[in-house]
Amino acid sequence: MVQELINIERDVFDGNNIQGFLLAKSEELILISYVYDFNLDGVMILRNQDISELKTGKTDAFQTQSLKNEGVFENIKFNVEYNINCWKVFFDNATKIHKYFILEEEALEDPRFSIGKIIELNKDHLVMSTFTGIGRWEEDTITIKYSDLTSCQINNNYLNVYERYFDQLGT
Repeated sequence: MVQELINIERDVFDGNNIQGFLLAKSEELILISYVYDFNLDGVMILRNQDISELKTGKTDAFQTQSLKNEGVFENIKFNVEYNINCWKVFFDNATKIHKYFILEEEALEDPRFSIGKIIELNKDHLVMSTFTGIGRWEEDTITIKYSDLTSCQINNNYLNVYERYFDQLGT
């Protein structure tokens, strides 16, 4: 696999490209080490069907070299071993490693951004306990169909801060 920054366009959802390093690709999903403002920001999984273009250009080559010069590139874990054949299989493994997830259902009429713990995995959906931006757990859980899931982020700066917060509280 080429270890160069890629640009991912998803015209349906966002005019802004997503940048990252390709870690794995299946028929259904793509897994990247997400890069934001020249910083690594966790891992992102996207549905292939939402990707309008995946490309690498001169800017990406320059920025890859810049990340190498800054010592950021060496922190990318290219040998990640997540099975991304489908969402269910991915979560079967990822929930054993990670506590918190950001899940997005961007194609819904009313798009949904959810952050929290996955507490149940089923054949066609998952159940998640979510929390608010002020670190309060919602009383009700939510159900997310795998077919509605467009994006997942794990181990990013945003989640890591909340994880430390909840660890301090002992929850």
